[in-house]
Amino acid sequence: MREIAIVALLSAASTAGRLALAAMPGVQPTTVIVIITTMSLGLKQGIFVVIISTLLSNVYLGHGPWTLFQILAWTVVAVISHFYGRSQFRENLFISSLFAGLTGIIYGMVVSIYGLQFHSNIIAYYLMGLPHDISHAIGNFVIYLVLGGRLHQLLNEFAQKYFCRN
Repeated sequence: MREIAIVALLSAASTAGRLALAAMPGVQPTTVIVIITTMSLGLKQGIFVVIISTLLSNVYLGHGPWTLFQILAWTVVAVISHFYGRSQFRENLFISSLFAGLTGIIYGMVVSIYGLQFHSNIIAYYLMGLPHDISHAIGNFVIYLVLGGRLHQLLNEFAQKYFCRN
């Protein structure tokens, strides 16, 4: 029950943040929440947050075929975060903030695969969306720098207390 509750809480926070910041293209806390959830609680929990928060927030923001690519992209972020979370850099706030920024670019690259359905030149399609991806990267960097350390600490404490893991 605790695991379900924390995943639901993180998904709700991700959804609320994504909706609250919808007017600022690319800036939203979902990527940072997925990164920290995966590093602190595990890959499975990170992917649950991806699926729930994407489906729930897109009820308001709009569903379409891109929803599957968003889920795929945030799942890629979760997998990369799983391995990053095993590195010695995970405790360094500045390096982790840079990592969060990089995942904004990676997310954009994966979501751009959706454009293959409509454009034969995927590079041109990706470059058209690059300003949005840069905004996402900068937003991730700032959100992680401001909130990431504390959220990471809270989820690590939760994981240690209830799941005997680090």
